[in-house]
Amino acid sequence: MADAPLGAAPMWVRAASTVIRRLPVGRFRAMNWIGTRRVDPFWMHLPPDLGELAYACDLRDGLMREVYLTGRYEPQETALLRHLLRPGMIFVDVGANWGYFTLVGAHLVGASGYVLSVEADPRACRALRANVEQNALGTVKILNIAASDAAGRLWFQEYERDARDSGNFGVAQSTLIVEEGRRLEIEARALDDVLDEAGVDRVHVLKMDIEGGEAKAIAGLTRRLSSRSIDNISMELHPYHLRDLGTSVGAVIAALRSHGYTAWQIDHSTAAHRASASTHADVATMLTPLAEDADDLGDWPHLLWTREDVPV
Repeated sequence: MADAPLGAAPMWVRAASTVIRRLPVGRFRAMNWIGTRRVDPFWMHLPPDLGELAYACDLRDGLMREVYLTGRYEPQETALLRHLLRPGMIFVDVGANWGYFTLVGAHLVGASGYVLSVEADPRACRALRANVEQNALGTVKILNIAASDAAGRLWFQEYERDARDSGNFGVAQSTLIVEEGRRLEIEARALDDVLDEAGVDRVHVLKMDIEGGEAKAIAGLTRRLSSRSIDNISMELHPYHLRDLGTSVGAVIAALRSHGYTAWQIDHSTAAHRASASTHADVATMLTPLAEDADDLGDWPHLLWTREDVPV
C-alpha cells in the first residue's frame, strides 16, 4: 500500500462509533455533533462484510462521517450492490465522490472483476485516487470527467464544503450563479465512448448519482441501453437540478423505459434505512415497482432499473 501521512482514529472517536451504532434513536444527531469536533483526518476501514478496505476519513465530510460512525452510506444501495455484484463482474460508478461505492464494488467483484469510476469534482477525485492507491486496487480505473451526451466542456458550480450542512464534496452543472463555491470547467464525455475505450461491452451494475446530470448521461449511453448491454442501473435523481437544466425526472424515466428497462423505487424511509443496515438485509422488501403514472417522487428519488429479462 502507498504511504500516507495519516494515522489511526483517536480512541474516543472509535468508542463513539461503537456507541452510536447501538443507539436505538438519535444516531444522526450524535453523528453530526461529532462532526463539529476538531479531529484530524485519519485512515479507517470499511466493515468486514464490505472488505475492510481503507479510506481516508475526515469527520467534517458528511458522507465519510456516516460511513465511519454507522458502517454504511446509503445502506439500501449498499445492500443492492451486495445482492447484485459477484466476482468477475463489471461495475461502473458514475459520480463516485471519494469512492465509497467504488471500494464496495471493488471488493464485491474481486480481482477477476473490473470497476470504472467516474467523478467530475477534482477535489473528490483526488480523495478517490488516494483511497484506491492505498488499497492497491489495480482493477479500478478512475476518470476525472463529467458524464454527458457528447464530448465537450461543461461548467459546474463547486459546492462550498464549509457552507453545506453535510460538508461533503460535490459539483453540479447549473445555469445559476451563487456566491459560495467556484465555477469549474470540466471535460465531458459520453459514457458509450468511455466504455468503448475501456473495452467494456457489458456492464452488470451501473450506479449514477450526478446532481442533475442524469438526463445527459443517459443520452450518452444510448447505444448500450438500446442493445441492453447494461443489466442494472442504480440511480439517484435530482429534480431541482434537472429542472434548472431544462429537463425533468419524467424525461429521465421515459428515456429509460423507452429502452425496455423496468423501474423499481428504492424505499428510503427511516425504517428501511435501519433494516438495510443489517448484513442480512432483504432487498425484496425495499423495492416497489414504479407506477406508470408516477408523478411526485420526492426531492431525491432513488430508483433501480433492470432489464426486463434480468431478475432482481
